[in-house]
Amino acid sequence: MIVPLAAFLISCGIGIVAAVVGLGGGFLYVPTLSLVFGLDSRSAVGTSLAVMVFASFAATVMYRRQDQILYRAAAILAVPGIVFAVLSSLVTSYVDSRLIIALFSLALLVISLEMLIPGLRLIRVIRIGPSMELACRDHDGEEKIVRVPYVHLAAWGALGGLVSGITGTSGGPYFVPALVAVGVPVHAAVATSLLAIMPEVLSGALTHAFLGHVSVPFLVLYGAGAGVGALAGAYAAPRIHPDHIRRIFGIMLISIALLMIQQKVLVGI
Repeated sequence: MIVPLAAFLISCGIGIVAAVVGLGGGFLYVPTLSLVFGLDSRSAVGTSLAVMVFASFAATVMYRRQDQILYRAAAILAVPGIVFAVLSSLVTSYVDSRLIIALFSLALLVISLEMLIPGLRLIRVIRIGPSMELACRDHDGEEKIVRVPYVHLAAWGALGGLVSGITGTSGGPYFVPALVAVGVPVHAAVATSLLAIMPEVLSGALTHAFLGHVSVPFLVLYGAGAGVGALAGAYAAPRIHPDHIRRIFGIMLISIALLMIQQKVLVGI
């Protein structure tokens, strides 16, 4: 009984954090499945992707009830995200994946500084071509109109997909800052990011399931815990001040970057 309960509670805690900051949670699901419960790396990645489907869906349901999701923005992020998640496997065939992950980790560290330091503007909006107007609500419930360039979202969606395909996580660490940079309130950015990563992680999960890289027992335990945690996190998120979410997000990005460097870059050197 200890192992099932521990698996449920760990995934529940990860699900809460992932839903609050708009990340898939794979950067924590993978190492806990591998280091705590002994799954091999392929099964840990495959199971993690499958768990993220449940967690993202549960959080998205709650955010939909709160009317926080920007559907058009999510679609523009998701489409190139899926395409580049597939293409990234080809990139790793010709380029040392450790170099790619080191560059992406450096990008995460830069993005984390913008989220942690008020007034710092390191992420530049790509203002090329047409844009769309999105109606969203800020933390005080007031509606605001945000103009978002299509190319900006497509470019960040592609980057998120590329990272996802290489690391087995999600594009959330790039989707949320990309939305915040154009003026989308952080709560709406988190909700939109979670919807955008769903097709990305679903395609990866189905592929790994076909290859037999998904542990059904841990999928059930982690899926249940992640679903409960995601619902709780999405319910609590509107009650958390945007500045606090930005700080949590920044700290999580630093953790992801260091974990990626440790697991993918330093190992084997």
